Amino acid sequence: MKKTNFIVSGVFAAFAIIIIVIAAGYPPSNHGVPGPGLFPILIACLILISALTLTIHTIRMPKEKDVAVDLKSRYVLNVYVTMAGLIVYVVLLPKVGFIVTTAVMLTLYIKWFGKYPWWKSLLIGVIFSVAVFLLFGYVLNVPMRYGLLI
Repeated sequence: MKKTNFIVSGVFAAFAIIIIVIAAGYPPSNHGVPGPGLFPILIACLILISALTLTIHTIRMPKEKDVAVDLKSRYVLNVYVTMAGLIVYVVLLPKVGFIVTTAVMLTLYIKWFGKYPWWKSLLIGVIFSVAVFLLFGYVLNVPMRYGLLI
């Protein structure tokens, strides 16, 4: 488990540093209004702090808690499903559109993880997707129109 924790913390620390470097190149704040790099930098700093915390806890971990990680367990399968779904989502989002892609992804995730009936999963996925689209598109004036569909 220690080896796995060190690998995970290293990957997330590298990811956070890359995000900080990229976001630092975004335009600065304007007249007291935060610039577009503020939020990614804050999230990346939290990821970096989490990675460092995991490293410290792993170093201090007693030998009896250092057990092997089962890469075929149900919990690890959930991680694989989530990562594969997010990769498909990122690839399809600019081609298909926000509402359709997000509604499908959420419906499938809710069905997989929540064990709800299909109609409830679909209803929640569609309502949430439309609500986020309306919130960002019309309330916050963030352009959300890309892809073939909405």
